Amino acid sequence: MTSDENITVSFRLLIPSKAAGSIIGKKAETIQEIISSCAYKAYLKVPESPPSPERLVLITCQMSDVSTVIVSICRKLFKCLREDNTIPQDHWDEVLMLVSSNLVGFLVGPKGDTLKDIRMQSSCQRFKVYKDKLPHSEDRVVEMKGSEEEIAKALLLSLKIISDHPARHECISYMPGTAPDIDLDCGGYAKFAITNALLNPIQFTSGGTMDYGSFDHHRSAAGAGGGGYDTNRIRDRSPMRTSGSKDIYIDDCYTRHIIGAGGNQIDNIRRVSGAEVEVAGNDTVRNKERKITIYGRQEEIQIALTMINNAIAEKIKSDRESLKDYGYGVPYSGIFTKINAVEAFTDTNDMSEAQVEQQIYIPNSETKSVIGPKGSHINEIRQFTACNIKVQADSEVEGDMRMVTLKGTQRQLHKAVYMIRNIARVL
Repeated sequence: MTSDENITVSFRLLIPSKAAGSIIGKKAETIQEIISSCAYKAYLKVPESPPSPERLVLITCQMSDVSTVIVSICRKLFKCLREDNTIPQDHWDEVLMLVSSNLVGFLVGPKGDTLKDIRMQSSCQRFKVYKDKLPHSEDRVVEMKGSEEEIAKALLLSLKIISDHPARHECISYMPGTAPDIDLDCGGYAKFAITNALLNPIQFTSGGTMDYGSFDHHRSAAGAGGGGYDTNRIRDRSPMRTSGSKDIYIDDCYTRHIIGAGGNQIDNIRRVSGAEVEVAGNDTVRNKERKITIYGRQEEIQIALTMINNAIAEKIKSDRESLKDYGYGVPYSGIFTKINAVEAFTDTNDMSEAQVEQQIYIPNSETKSVIGPKGSHINEIRQFTACNIKVQADSEVEGDMRMVTLKGTQRQLHKAVYMIRNIARVL
């Protein structure tokens, strides 16, 4: 084998929920067939997800086995796509791969040259990268349309390019279950379900929300993933992914929501992701932030992270709706959300409670963006980060740069500096 073929790669596909059973097979027979057809050890899982028209397929295998895996999946998937009357005919013979937004540029290339090369070399009818990210994630959809062999070649070429460019930082992965904005150009099968529901109002429940209806809540634990397979047994067959852990810190006001009544929410996160999720005790809370540790394989950790992120996003939305009539503040910043969509925020692990002072300089041209109309922007940054922030007055400024003085903990300063440095990019 060449050095490329020797590489172990992990990638994710997005499929309609109705296709999950055919890819899993009765008692996971189809998964076992696909794994057995590989020359080297492989891992394939269709994790359980919240109610949604789409599901993830997680795959880890040697580069040399990618074509074998993809051709096998295509044979099952194409049949399901043709039988699903919610999928437009133009999308019948296609595969959707999820790629982190910080890697998409390598697939597109300068002026789209790399994208065109992949399309030409693979002979795919369509090789497209969608413009917008999937909801609550940093993932974008790469759509490949063609024959089984053409798609396998296009996906293999893509993985070889991605493997040469490791991700610069961890990104939030997409978790099915959140309906995208109908105006977003993000791809995926949830869009078809929404469009179909808008055209056929009978598909909406009496409450006015979409009834996805494709998730069976009454399956046994062994069959909850679709097709009646034992997720623990499938997981244990893959020694390729070593277990790891990740610490995250959340605002403690969200802890109760993430745990849920009687622990039902945290139990669901553990069950769906396959990861162990440990919430630190009350005595460990610092600066009103609580640590959560996630143990598992990379794929399982990413799913758990995304579910926690979605739970917090839902709580923020609920709080904003319930409190806006009373004028109460909530731990949410629209400015931070906009900046994070352009330049992903990376938190610091410095949990020191000591108050420190820091001075930074910004171009005078960015002052209006930082302060905002009647001080609205700077006040939002102060409230969101809990930092004391003072912007140098016009009379004190010399030259083209203006001093901003900040006071707070290292973690508060880190977030405030990030917002001030990047606000001019979005506002």
